Amino acid sequence: MEVRLPDGTRCDCLTDTHAVEFDFGNNWAESIGQALYYAVQTGKKPGVVLILENQKDYKYWIRLNTVIQHYGIGIDAWMTGDRAPEK
Repeated sequence: MEVRLPDGTRCDCLTDTHAVEFDFGNNWAESIGQALYYAVQTGKKPGVVLILENQKDYKYWIRLNTVIQHYGIGIDAWMTGDRAPEK
């Protein structure tokens, strides 16, 4: 559930442990910054749920995780969508 933060920004989902940004695949880079900012504002761990609308969007999942891993950013990431590949 979306939560309004003290500075007026809106975190897409706030759990007991995470501040989570939900975004479509092509917004993968923006989702990193938003998740990190919401985590700073809430004191929770940053998370991203990447919404994949088709098989071609899987490339955005790879890009997101490549950046997270390369820079050692502590962001948890999940994917969802009708076209997300089977695990």
